[in-house]
Amino acid sequence: MAVVFCDCGTAWLIDFLDGTQVNTTYRVGWGEGAGTAAKANTTLFSEVQARETGVTSQSAFNAMQWTATMTATAARSITNAGLFNNNSGTLLIKRDFATIALETNDRVSFTITLTST
Repeated sequence: MAVVFCDCGTAWLIDFLDGTQVNTTYRVGWGEGAGTAAKANTTLFSEVQARETGVTSQSAFNAMQWTATMTATAARSITNAGLFNNNSGTLLIKRDFATIALETNDRVSFTITLTST
């Protein structure tokens, strides 16, 4: 299992800091495909359903976090999730994990935290 701050997320952050990107509505998505998250990833593995808006909070002086609750619209086998800078935008953070088996209307809350060390 891996969690990564993707290369495209790093590029987006630099653009945000230099003013060429603006603050946005962050979205969380999930996928069903197999694989290990890598910095070079630009998408989730087999993303399914619409992304949900992430509620943003500052969990510590050096950490931002986004939380979104997603509801399965069908039976799902979720294996990865990620944070995007908008509904159709750049993948910032990605995590893969052991399969979460869901039935229709099951809900999962994802919390994604970016910590600077």
